[in-house]
Amino acid sequence: MGRRAILPAIALWVWGLGTLGWAQPSEPPVMDRCLALFQTLRPQFAYAERVAPQRFLLRVVLGAEGLPVSRLTVNIDLAPVPLGLEDIVVVAFDRPVQDALRLRNQLARRFEGVAQTLNLGNWYVSEPRGYRCFLTHQGRVVGVLALGRNLEPLSDPRWLAAYQRSPVRFPAVEPAMR
Repeated sequence: MGRRAILPAIALWVWGLGTLGWAQPSEPPVMDRCLALFQTLRPQFAYAERVAPQRFLLRVVLGAEGLPVSRLTVNIDLAPVPLGLEDIVVVAFDRPVQDALRLRNQLARRFEGVAQTLNLGNWYVSEPRGYRCFLTHQGRVVGVLALGRNLEPLSDPRWLAAYQRSPVRFPAVEPAMR
C-alpha cells in the first residue's frame, strides 16, 4: 500500500503547488522581442556627462526602430564599461577645448563600432513596468533594454536632455526623435 500511495500523494502535492501560485504561466516571448531589438541596435548619439568640474562620463545612446532604447558608459577607448563601475572611468579634461575636440574626433571615427562588440544576455527580468533584457560586453552587463508590458521598447527622455546640455556631443546636430 505504501508504494501505491506515493504517486497520488505526489500528484496532489504538485496540484497544490499550482493552485498556490507557484506554477507560473509562461511569459510572453520577451527574449524573442529583445533579440529582434538587439539585432537592429545602432548608435544614435554620444555625449560627455559632467560629474564634477573637468570630469565627465562618456555616454553612447543606442537606438532601435528610431527610438533611443539603451545607454552605455564607455571608456576613453570607447569600450563599454560594466554597470556599476562607471565611477572608475571618469574622463578628466586637463585642457578642456583640446581634449573635447580630440574626443569628438575619436567618436566620429569609432562611433559605429561601439554596438558591434555587444551581446544580448540570455535572461531577462520581469518588473512592474515590463521587462529588462541585458546587454553584455565580454560577459559583463553594460546596458539594459527596457520593454513595456506590451513588449514595446521604452526610452528615457533624460538621455536626450543630457545630450542637449553636454559640452561634448556627437553628432553635433541634434538627432531626430519620434
